[in-house]
Amino acid sequence: MKSLLTIPALFLAANTWASCPASLPAELPVVPDGASASHAEMQIAQEAVADYVTGVEAYLDCRTLIHPLLHNRLVDRAETVAASYNGALEDFRKREEMLATN
Repeated sequence: MKSLLTIPALFLAANTWASCPASLPAELPVVPDGASASHAEMQIAQEAVADYVTGVEAYLDCRTLIHPLLHNRLVDRAETVAASYNGALEDFRKREEMLATN
């Protein structure tokens, strides 16, 4: 009897996972050095970081049965990439500000 209940439960679980992203974003986005990057490079990096973070969030939203250590690792990786970009953006803005005042 238990096996008869297990089979429909598996189909329901597979069906809910079908709407989730198939996998995590493939690679970490590359964050340029803000002290020397162009405006275009910073814009591309901003979009890549935003897409990466959104992809990780979507993956985690769908996977409620993920191991807590893996969940924390993925969140930490997304936060680290975002912090790296924010640091580069700060360096970029300082450089732009310095050029504008000279």
